[in-house]
Amino acid sequence: MRGAEDDAGAAGSAPNGAPAGAPAANPVAADPLAPAAALAATVAHDLGNLLTVILGNAELLLECVPDRPDLAECATLILAAAQRGTELTERLDRLARRIPQPATPADPVAVITAFIRRMTPELPYGVSLEAELPPQAPGVLLQPATLTLVLEELVGNGLAAVNGRGRVRITLAHDAAAGRVRLSVVDDGPGIAPETLRRIREGRFTSGIAGHKTGMGLALVQRVATACGGSVSIHSASGEGTRVTLDVAAHL
Repeated sequence: MRGAEDDAGAAGSAPNGAPAGAPAANPVAADPLAPAAALAATVAHDLGNLLTVILGNAELLLECVPDRPDLAECATLILAAAQRGTELTERLDRLARRIPQPATPADPVAVITAFIRRMTPELPYGVSLEAELPPQAPGVLLQPATLTLVLEELVGNGLAAVNGRGRVRITLAHDAAAGRVRLSVVDDGPGIAPETLRRIREGRFTSGIAGHKTGMGLALVQRVATACGGSVSIHSASGEGTRVTLDVAAHL
């Protein structure tokens, strides 16, 4: 990536004035996406009920028309669309979940290493997933499962952006002076258009973010950042890829 130009700003509140090496006080900022998360929970529940009926009947129809290829094709299309709808409800449900506060910090190096190990065999040919990690880093006040969820969303967006050929990198940096840990996911895809960046600044869901799946993944990462008193920044320029950074307090 060659020096991104645009900044989509921060979500959540980053604590100020924390002594070096000490965890910053958690400001527990109000979650600006809480209303959207509550709506997502309702929609996911109601849509899930509808899709259960559609999926069941599509499967039944497919079994009943083995000698009618025209009807079998219609049933297959219904089934595929309903399955895509089920994937959408799962993403809505993830957005709606409460972000748990752990009792002890997670080791980000261990979480990222395990994530890379799991994802690498699933990568398509022509796509690489790399990590630039320090040997050790302070903990972060997130559950390992929550940090893994952040990685899944950001790396998933990056993989979609490179569209079958390119590189996605995960970097981790410790700013000892500021008492912060910064996790970034960088892709060398086409970058994000200025209008789409503006929509992200406004916290609006959007699709087509340089080939990314939906804006819900970014919204989920923003909710995680808010829950732990951190921030999210997005740097991108057309033709120069995208960098998304989660900035949270370091816990030594």
